[in-house]
Amino acid sequence: MEAVKVPQHLELEDVLAWGLGPVDLLCVFAGVAASWWLHLALHETALLQVVGVMPPAVTGVALGILRFGQLSLRDWLVITLAYALRPRILVAGGHW
Repeated sequence: MEAVKVPQHLELEDVLAWGLGPVDLLCVFAGVAASWWLHLALHETALLQVVGVMPPAVTGVALGILRFGQLSLRDWLVITLAYALRPRILVAGGHW
């Protein structure tokens, strides 16, 4: 039996379950856990409970699952924050 050459230069993400990586699953589970905690903490009518638990659930699912192109929503948020928080330098007096 001959040895098979396996490419070592590929940078692939680990997939744990349902095509999601570890950070993706953590985001989804954190959103679901926060929603469950809010559900147990809110002693309101059913409609108010649903309205109260939806934001963390939707946020966790969106951060864990949504992808635009090859980047996840988390990556887009990091890029946007890095752009918004970059240092700005005013260069004046130059000749065009």
